[in-house]
Amino acid sequence: MAGLADASGDRITVHGLDLAEELIGSTSFASMLYLLTIGELPERSVESMIDAMLVTVAEHGLTPSAITARLTYRGAPDSLQGAVAAGLLGAGPALLGTAEQAAGMLARLVSDSTAETREQVVSQSVAAWLREGAVIPGFGHPIHRDGDARVAALRRVQTDQRLPEEHFLTAVLVESALSEAKGRTVPMNAAGAIGAIVSDMRLPPRFARGLSIVARSAGLLAHVMEEASHPIADRIWKDTRSRSSNPGQP
Repeated sequence: MAGLADASGDRITVHGLDLAEELIGSTSFASMLYLLTIGELPERSVESMIDAMLVTVAEHGLTPSAITARLTYRGAPDSLQGAVAAGLLGAGPALLGTAEQAAGMLARLVSDSTAETREQVVSQSVAAWLREGAVIPGFGHPIHRDGDARVAALRRVQTDQRLPEEHFLTAVLVESALSEAKGRTVPMNAAGAIGAIVSDMRLPPRFARGLSIVARSAGLLAHVMEEASHPIADRIWKDTRSRSSNPGQP
């Protein structure tokens, strides 16, 4: 029997809690996600923070994952789950999975420094990463070049819920050091904020990627449902063919 859950003829338990009697109708999806992955129900402040992060990641327009889901549905309209899964398969170090990398990076910066040495450690680390040509996860964005409004919104929730903030403040130091080194603004993005907050809640970095995948599943479902009623996949296909035939076309 798996320790996660068990089902018998008249009862389903999840980490020892009765699904029908103790969870359904009284537990939010954010709390259920925490229970499933961490093994216990969260405090109300943590529940609110997880809910905010789920909302943050759920949708971001015609991203590569959304386009992939729509094109897959165009080819296999009988496989809604396949289209959503196709969109999720691209979650990695460039998209969606970035929060996990950011969480791990920030956790290492915190563990390798003290409050007194942190700014210096961050500055030296950023300089070393840039010399190596490394991409610093959680910072910069191709659309939100001057700042990601989602970061401020997440920060407000974190502050309102009086959650720990050491990793988030470290992320602010990274943003400052990176922007100074580059000579232009390189803002923290939503993935960076989520990675910082996940680390502040003492959750494993992988939770950040898992949360992003769960949240974006809802957005991809919406894209597939919209594709079914108002299709755009053929236009995407046609435009891609046209541009690939004329690579110099803007």
